[in-house]
Amino acid sequence: ENMLRFAGIEVDLDAKTVQRDGKAINLTPREFDLLEFLMRNPGKVLSKIEIAEKVWDIDFDTGTNVIEVYVNYLRNKVDKPFQKKLIHTLFGQGYILKDE
Repeated sequence: ENMLRFAGIEVDLDAKTVQRDGKAINLTPREFDLLEFLMRNPGKVLSKIEIAEKVWDIDFDTGTNVIEVYVNYLRNKVDKPFQKKLIHTLFGQGYILKDE
């Protein structure tokens, strides 16, 4: 079974589906890749540079806000409809997936 689970989020890597607390969440391929990267590193602060390299496979251009934009898209789908927020920003450091 090729699943990632964290705090009510279930990511099926084979079917490319996402659920949180039993509710299906539709993600674009890039949002899915970003969530997968966060889910593989729960509790770890991930810098924008790491995210750019692993999710976009690019050298990070500090003049772009593409990562913030996609984290925001992901938050709107994965966090906003639910009481508990899991995707956190650590200013100046990056993003972390944590259950608190």
